Amino acid sequence: MKNVFYDVAVIGGGPAGSSFATYARQRGLSVIVFEKEKFPRDHIGESLIPFTYWKLKELGIFEEIKKFATYKPGVNFVDADAKQQSTWCFGKILKDGSHMTYHTLRAPFDKALLDNAKKLGAEVFEEHKVKEINTEDVSGNVFLKVENKEGKVSDVSARFLIDASGQSSMMAKKLGVKIPYAGLDRTAFYSHWLNTTYDTALQQGLIKIIYLGGEKKGWFWVIPVGRNHLSIGVSLNNKYVREQKAKFAKANSKNWVHDLYMQEVSYAPHLNTILEKADMEHEVTSIGDYSYYVENKYGKNYAMIGDAGAFLDPIFSSGVYVAMETSSRVINAVETTLKNGVEEGQKVFAKEYEIINGGYKLIEKFVRLFYSPELLNFANANPSDSNSYEASIHAYNVFHYLLAGDFFDNHKLYCEFIDSIKNEKMYKRFIGLVQQRWNETDMGQNCGYSFEDIYGHLDLKEQVAKVKS
Repeated sequence: MKNVFYDVAVIGGGPAGSSFATYARQRGLSVIVFEKEKFPRDHIGESLIPFTYWKLKELGIFEEIKKFATYKPGVNFVDADAKQQSTWCFGKILKDGSHMTYHTLRAPFDKALLDNAKKLGAEVFEEHKVKEINTEDVSGNVFLKVENKEGKVSDVSARFLIDASGQSSMMAKKLGVKIPYAGLDRTAFYSHWLNTTYDTALQQGLIKIIYLGGEKKGWFWVIPVGRNHLSIGVSLNNKYVREQKAKFAKANSKNWVHDLYMQEVSYAPHLNTILEKADMEHEVTSIGDYSYYVENKYGKNYAMIGDAGAFLDPIFSSGVYVAMETSSRVINAVETTLKNGVEEGQKVFAKEYEIINGGYKLIEKFVRLFYSPELLNFANANPSDSNSYEASIHAYNVFHYLLAGDFFDNHKLYCEFIDSIKNEKMYKRFIGLVQQRWNETDMGQNCGYSFEDIYGHLDLKEQVAKVKS
């Protein structure tokens, strides 16, 4: 460590922490980052949304990410019985380049972001775990005790602390303010698959969201992270998970996590052809109780960004974008605090977090709408229908913008729109607007791209080696 005192100390080197460190260095602030793991490391959350495009540009990392990421032009929603599906193509409303976003394995993506922060002068210490946090010293500064992988403990101080510790939520746990979202208690199970067979949607780089019926209240994600290389996960409500765990225990299952995942895969008819000749790349992993929030995410000398402050649900791939967006907003308040004092800084914090919290409320409404398929099932609503009502064209444009990530600046208007969908008259008008007329040749999967358009820039030799290994 070059210094013992910094403008900002950041806990966590994931997308939130590395993005904040980059923004801080762009403004001339001294930054130290502590990451408990060694990068590259695997992580879920491999699909980005269009509004991430501008953040990657701001961070100066866009061209680097393009080298290894898979292009993503839209979303393919599929009903539980695989009889109906629809595609939402970002290019229908976004004409500024952001319509073509990305899927990416998180190991190279997160490392590229963290290396970018290092390049700009952030001091980054991997395999360093923050053990103690003191934000209450009379000096107003922050004091940390940090332990490296050999067990050596160091003291570090800074004028401000950024908690970007992800679902560890260090400050929220310290303060006892982490609250679960009611009714969103779920567990996700996931793995990666090789030698898969891509249908029309996957050939075009579309993420698939497959509805699950009944008491599961869940869904599958199917993300093409390379040439015939898929990330497939299933999110299930915890009541169902507990019941299934007990069932497998009674059957003397040696690995109920694996058995439950494979059971759900077998129950999804849409995956039959896709995985007919596929091989699982690694054992099934699970993550549970991931939906929570913190009401007040900042103080005089600390702030929470990204997942450290709240996380709802991975359904709309919002995680990485929200991490970057909260970073880009909070840096304004931190810079004001350090340059003009706490009083002025708190005014900017209040302004920025009003927008941030409004964005989270909008995402919550959007997520809860998805989990109410009896009200609106995206697989049965096709915005590609050319016979839509011109008078209501704004309705499916709104959902395109929400799927693209327009959560923050206009959150109040979007919240009002989602609330209006619950009105029977408005609901029927919307359904009339997007009612699917099935085309037997593409079954609602087509955004107009070829396999080479999406995957042609990837290193084929590297992919072949990965499949054979």
